[in-house]
Amino acid sequence: MRSNNRKTVPRREFLDASGAFGTVVMAGCSNSNTSDEAASTNETRTDGGESRDRTESASVTAYEDITYVEREAGEMKLDLYVPETETDGPTPLVVYIHGGGWVFETRKNAPDLERFAAEWDCAMASVSYRLAEVPEDEDVPFETDPENPTPRGVFPDPIVDVKAAIRWLRASADEYGFDGERVATWGSSAGGHLAALAGVVDDVTEIAGDVYPNEAVAKAVAPDESGAVQAVVDWYGIHDLLELPGGEESLESFLLGGPVSEHEDRARCASPITYVTEDTPPFCLMHGRQDQVVSVEQSRLLFDALADAGVDATFYELYDLGHVWGADSERTAMAVLETTQPAQRVTATAHLEEGETTEPALADQPPAGPDAIGTFLDRTLR
Repeated sequence: MRSNNRKTVPRREFLDASGAFGTVVMAGCSNSNTSDEAASTNETRTDGGESRDRTESASVTAYEDITYVEREAGEMKLDLYVPETETDGPTPLVVYIHGGGWVFETRKNAPDLERFAAEWDCAMASVSYRLAEVPEDEDVPFETDPENPTPRGVFPDPIVDVKAAIRWLRASADEYGFDGERVATWGSSAGGHLAALAGVVDDVTEIAGDVYPNEAVAKAVAPDESGAVQAVVDWYGIHDLLELPGGEESLESFLLGGPVSEHEDRARCASPITYVTEDTPPFCLMHGRQDQVVSVEQSRLLFDALADAGVDATFYELYDLGHVWGADSERTAMAVLETTQPAQRVTATAHLEEGETTEPALADQPPAGPDAIGTFLDRTLR
């Protein structure tokens, strides 16, 4: 899965020696304005049980409402889409984690996973996780959906659930027909945070440390299976909670069970950037520069940490796009990238095997969108 027999080539050497590490500015069809900064740089720039419903399309089989664990707070469920494959052996798996500030939405708030299962030849799963509770006495500037059936909890409950879903899926791989040894996470916003955290932490018990009791991260689901993943696709995720405002009425305070300023140890445990090492799996980061909900600086911080640790990573900064790319939900966000092809800056770093050149390691990166993610998954999971 992860190899330590790799030669690390510093980013500066990529840029100076061959240009294989650097940035590429892609001027899109409708958002072709690059900034002055861009113009002036010389860079090249449980089981499925009886509760599941099964439907079929021409090439993808969908299994919906599978219960993967019953918590005290309620049932945790997932939806799974498995393509018919023409390749040798079972297909890899991508686990999607929805956004919504750790408070809103459900696993149905996802891109067209059935479509991408077919296009990328990957099984796709969208998983529920326990959402944070908004205290009744808090006067918050937003409304939660009282009809949302998702059980509630407080960190580390969300990542405990995501890891449980990954282990359950691994244990069920033969039954559903995908490869449980090749797994990626993909998430947006709060889901990006959890996708990243699932990537940098192999075993959820690593999160306990001196902050949380071991029972808070107990592996009740498929405990003998690995929770590690082999790649991460991260859309505008939160990576360092200590860099957030963290007030009493902030979403991150609901996640942590109190303001960041009063719970810096919890915030550190919940931050993906805390756990980055040379063994962290490859990342594909995408973030809009005009994001007013989650600052692009969150992804810059993580990319720098990944690069400094010698981790393979690709970072797309989309010049004129905000949160969810300006779409009304994650369900329609991909369409924005496909129809506008915004101006973007792409930065990549890679390890080289002995005798390998930078050209195959850092091949031309497609513009942000389905092709970019498909290319990344091909490179990391196959």
